Amino acid sequence: MSLASRAVTALLAVSALATAAVVGVAPAERAAAAPTATATATVQGSRYTPLDTTRVFDGAVGTTPVVVPVAGSAGVPSNATAVVVNVEVEAPTAAGYVRITPAGTDAQVALQEFPAGRTISNLATVKLAKGGVQVKVSAGSARVLLDVSGYYASGDGSTFTPLPTARVASPTVGTTPVPVELAGQGGVPDDATAVVVNVETNGPTADGYVRLTPLGRDASVATQEFTAGRTVSNLAIVRLVDGAAQVRLSRGSATVFLDVAGYYSASTSGSVFVPVDTARIESSTLGPTPRAVRATGVGGVPGTATAVVANVEVQAPSSDGYLRVTPAGQDATVAAQVFRAGEEVSAAVITKVTGSTAARALQAKVSRGTANDYVDVSGYFLDGTSASGTGVDVSWPQCGSSLPTDAAFAVVGVNGGLANNTNPCLSSQLSWAAGSSGGTSQAPVQLYVNTANPGKQASVWPASNTLPNGGPTVANPYGTCAGGYDRACSYVYGYTRAYDDARSRGVDSPASYRWWLDVETEGTWQADTTQNRADLEGMVAAFRAAGAQVGLYSTTFQWNSIVGTVPSSSSLAGLPSWIATGTTTLAAAQQACSGPALTTGGQVVMTQYVVGGFDRNATCV
Repeated sequence: MSLASRAVTALLAVSALATAAVVGVAPAERAAAAPTATATATVQGSRYTPLDTTRVFDGAVGTTPVVVPVAGSAGVPSNATAVVVNVEVEAPTAAGYVRITPAGTDAQVALQEFPAGRTISNLATVKLAKGGVQVKVSAGSARVLLDVSGYYASGDGSTFTPLPTARVASPTVGTTPVPVELAGQGGVPDDATAVVVNVETNGPTADGYVRLTPLGRDASVATQEFTAGRTVSNLAIVRLVDGAAQVRLSRGSATVFLDVAGYYSASTSGSVFVPVDTARIESSTLGPTPRAVRATGVGGVPGTATAVVANVEVQAPSSDGYLRVTPAGQDATVAAQVFRAGEEVSAAVITKVTGSTAARALQAKVSRGTANDYVDVSGYFLDGTSASGTGVDVSWPQCGSSLPTDAAFAVVGVNGGLANNTNPCLSSQLSWAAGSSGGTSQAPVQLYVNTANPGKQASVWPASNTLPNGGPTVANPYGTCAGGYDRACSYVYGYTRAYDDARSRGVDSPASYRWWLDVETEGTWQADTTQNRADLEGMVAAFRAAGAQVGLYSTTFQWNSIVGTVPSSSSLAGLPSWIATGTTTLAAAQQACSGPALTTGGQVVMTQYVVGGFDRNATCV
């Protein structure tokens, strides 16, 4: 029905309540050819290609964003979707922070904070927009260096496998490169192409920086900067050569701890990457007790995500300490970032998320005292053999269209635009829906039906409580229908529509589905909202008599316009809600999950948004 796009139109057309033909207003007709179906859902994610670290930018940056073209240079192809880049800020003239975001997007996220004059470094995974990124500082100016160490793109490349964080090495390092075997350690296989590793430099004897590079490669890049005696920690993604990397300091010596959080390989069972515009998913207070941070179902991260890419910022810590970010339920001995009392710091993290698809989570803590924390997600990983983690709904307007192949669940329209007819592509679209991957709390295949209460405009209106064509006699809570345009006959009309939907549209086993009632102002409705409520209650009764579950689809505006206030005694009360948002992003649709249900006692279990010409659906449970 292109549900959400119709819903947006309806918000601007209250007059549609009193107008329409027969039973409903259908979108423009299309050829009723069978749509392209798929037997297996797949996701169009990106795979990683590690590179020898290459500098792509070295220049002065101020408070006005500087756009840096990346695709097409430094080994990054034109079809790259995101890049992994080390961002170094040198000699800032004022205290502040650096931001690096997709070109043209200035998200409210601090990649790393710095005091005036202090050089800092941090890793970032950044979505590309028009092949580029942009960088700025919040105050003053600074020299900024950007070093690319890999990219994500569709097609060839490596998938990612997240691991429980594990310490794999702790060598004493000086200015001579020290080889570090990573393949075969901490769950990293021999065929790994790159690893995600947290690098902690402990007790350096002199000011300087640490370099973590592929074995035999000594690129001019600082993984992290440090001052004598001060422990620092940073995330790195390093390409492996013969299963190894190498680490060295620019001056002095230190103990370097390496903690692996995942690896990249050619495995087809690994996870693929989906970049997003940076979104904040957490703003709270941390203490020494680990606290779960919900990562899925917010910020555009679907419930089937295996890991997230994020930046974690710590503000106003009450004492010296360190930050730990790990999969929920695991408190590994690893410092994502080390800080001093009152200092603001940020840490890039790539961490596995654990838990149910409704709320997979990471966990965070500080070692001492308390601190404010902010978690900003810039992407997530999905099982490469699974689907997108989101749903798709289709009906007769999609006849003849190639349907998405990445649906985790699907909702198929039973009607052909009017409440009293059949979608000509119902059978083939149900076959397509059967290829949904599942993996979420939503049933893989669901149905929706058009609704209306046309009254005098109906082609056939009931004159008794007995359905036509040998149908049953309905137990009517509003009394006896005698052909009037009232609640009693509205109830029978709704019952008749649902009775036909369940038995006459070609749906096998109607009891095995949830049937959503599509309630929109584009349908024909009575001015009396209590009659419209009775109509929908009749539909609920018919579907329940068939053994099916029922839900309500609408927007709050349309629902209130058509149905009005629903008393707790109504059969509509407590039904699950599916809310059309009209938005174009998963993150925005997820925000609507926390909105009010359509009826008292109900719950928003699904929200709808529009992208790529199709209605997509986010699960809220």
